[in-house]
Amino acid sequence: MSGLPYLQKLRKSDLTDFAEATKLPDYVGLKKAELEVALDEHLRANSTRYGKEPVLGEYYKRIASSTRSPVKKLAQKVSDIVKSDEDAAPVKKSRRKTTSPTEDTTDNESPTVSALVKAPAKEIARRSSILTSQIPMPPSPAVVTDAIDQQTRRIRSSIADAYDRTQIHEFADATRDLLSSPLTITALAILLEAYGLRAQILPNKLLTEIPPVPYIKSTKTPINVPDLFLLLDSKFWAPFSLWTLTSFILPALISYFINLPLKAHPIHSHATRRATAEASSQLQFDPFIFSLAKGLIAYLVYAQHFNFGGLYQHFTIATINESILGGWFALLISSGLGAAVSLYEAVLRK
Repeated sequence: MSGLPYLQKLRKSDLTDFAEATKLPDYVGLKKAELEVALDEHLRANSTRYGKEPVLGEYYKRIASSTRSPVKKLAQKVSDIVKSDEDAAPVKKSRRKTTSPTEDTTDNESPTVSALVKAPAKEIARRSSILTSQIPMPPSPAVVTDAIDQQTRRIRSSIADAYDRTQIHEFADATRDLLSSPLTITALAILLEAYGLRAQILPNKLLTEIPPVPYIKSTKTPINVPDLFLLLDSKFWAPFSLWTLTSFILPALISYFINLPLKAHPIHSHATRRATAEASSQLQFDPFIFSLAKGLIAYLVYAQHFNFGGLYQHFTIATINESILGGWFALLISSGLGAAVSLYEAVLRK
């Protein structure tokens, strides 16, 4: 019999120690299951050489105990009984014996028992060993753990590869870098103002209607587009030019000439051309002054109705004030937030 079930219960480190002690060739690259089979064959082939090793005493003890299995003991006992009966029974003439139907039924129903009695002991032992070897043995806990670990590593690697191919992390890093800027905060506030102003000075116009779709929508779907004919009217250009002047042009001019970072980091004549270009591109406009100037101009124009010496009518100022969500007070809040973010960034740079 094989001592493989005993080896399957051991760890791979114990199997490696057995392989080193018995000088098993080429065992380094073997897996645990392969090492168990190779070590079992090697120990059974060299049982006379390593049978007295204390480390391998339990293995050879298992083999010795499994050799005297209950099937073999039963076969030996049956063989002894058959031999004794053959020696003791006298030779008699064969006579016809009538058997009852019950006995015939019993003999027909138990051919295995009769074959077991008549077969020799060696044949019974051989058949029992073949039957035992064909029974699948359950794997050891170590083999199950290794299989689970390998499957877990494959799943993790596949998920990591799929995540890297989507490039989500690169897109997230680029988005964070873009949004972490005072310029982005100011641009978002201006886009919100432009969205409200567009709905007022360039409203949508019905272009066509999509007929109802059965089982999906029972009513018509209107398609609205901006009325571009209003671009030829002063009702569009007067509010648009005033909003552009107060939200872009005047704050940009003020922040260009009143530029505090430019004075704090003067550009020297001995600086390199590349450093001078980078410093000039970063210090063209002061975002803090831009936000302050925008808030002050918005308060003077939309709250106090300053019309630039009669250049714009009060109706135009009221149109912009009503179209922007929150009116002039929302402009002051957005300007204050832009100034606070710019000041916070300047402090962090220091």
